Parts: sequence; structure tokens; C-alpha cells
Amino acid sequence: QTYRPTLRSLVASNRPVRGLGVSDDQSRRRPRPLIEAFHNRRLWPIRHTRSVSPITTTQQGFIAEREFMKLLMLGSEGALEVLAPVTDDERRDLETHIRGQFTPGFIFQVKSTTYLDRRFKARRLSIHFPVAKDRLISHPLFWYFFGYLDVDAMGFADPVFPVPSLEVHQHATPELRGDTWSFNFGASLEPDANDYWRKHQHPTKDVGRYILQELRAQKPAKTPLFTAGLVQELPPGSIWVSAG
Repeated sequence: QTYRPTLRSLVASNRPVRGLGVSDDQSRRRPRPLIEAFHNRRLWPIRHTRSVSPITTTQQGFIAEREFMKLLMLGSEGALEVLAPVTDDERRDLETHIRGQFTPGFIFQVKSTTYLDRRFKARRLSIHFPVAKDRLISHPLFWYFFGYLDVDAMGFADPVFPVPSLEVHQHATPELRGDTWSFNFGASLEPDANDYWRKHQHPTKDVGRYILQELRAQKPAKTPLFTAGLVQELPPGSIWVSAG
């Protein structure tokens, strides 16, 4: 069984550790095997996880969805109704429609991160996510919402990105690995950005108004909102009938 050192074991009494507050004389000593393991990054994921976010991924997902609900309702001055499905078997985190109108609404998959990509001078959002090949949906009524969840500010930072699913699936670095699609949404948060996603940047206060405008401009969808796998399971001889 492989021994994996803990941070406590590495900084125990009389054990010199380079860069952790020891004296110059101690730091010149030959590193011990446990210290070498530390410098080989075995403990880096622990340090990274604690520094990135104090909340779990489940908590983060719940908060992100509720924050997006707030943006939709307040930003539209109450014109949008928002629902959260009891189950998420169809990758539907939220559904929103115009209040008082029995017309098709938008379905959203909410993606968030609590840290920014620091490899560049500009603030950059980088969100990677997989999707099973038989569950991939590209439809005018299916959208993604991407945002940086600022833990200190307790909310989404400007800007955020509501994006139609087809745009994401075509341009978010798609890669098919076996039976799973892999996507990486990488977008600059700077107002003078010159990347592909610049046209989808929106201040948080404008998101509700923007989605309301997009819903009002929607034409009745002629494409059923099913995955390719479900369409193939229709009984032989069945056809889809459209009203117009």
C-alpha cells in the first residue's frame, strides 16, 4: 500500500521543510523522502481545493441555480416565471417562461466556477464539462448559462454568459471521447474582449431583460426537444406532425 504523507506529518517537530518558515540553515539540508513527495505535488490538490472554494460542488450548484433564478426574475421585473424540475434526468436545471402566457419557454443548464483562469493577464472563465453522447441536445429552446460565482461577493460577477445550446456544442472546444462529448467553455470577462464569446457577454442586471426579449422573439419550435436516442426509439412508421 502506497504511503501518502499528510501536511501534519511533513511539518512535525524537528523536520526541516523548505519554504515553510524554517531557517536558512535548515533549508540547506538535504530534503528527506517525505519532503520530496511534498515537492512532487502530492499535496497540491489539497491546498488548491481549500484555496479555491470553501463550499462543496453540490452547494455551489444549488447556489448558482438560485442566483440565476434571481437574475431572471428581478432583471425582467417579474415578467419571467422560473421553475426548477424535481428531477434532472434530462439535464434541465431551470425552466423559464413569460408569466401569464402558455407559450414555450427556455430550458437552462447552469454551469458555474468559483475560480478564474490565472494564466492570462485578462480575467478568464474556463468551465469544462462532459455530456454523454446519447444525451446531447442542440435545440433553440435549450440554453446554457455560464458564470463566475464570486464567493467573497456572494453572487455572480459581471459579465455572465447565457448561450444557446447549439452555439456551445459547436464552439466550446467539442471533443468526442468514446461515448462522451467533452466541452470547454473558455471566455474572457473583460469588456474589450476579442474572443468568440464576446457577443454573449451580459451584465448580471441585464440578463432577465435579455432573456425576456429572446423569448418574445421566439417562433414556435418545429423540432421536438428529445435526444437522438429517444427519437430513434419511436415505433416503426411513426412521424412527427407539426401545426405549421
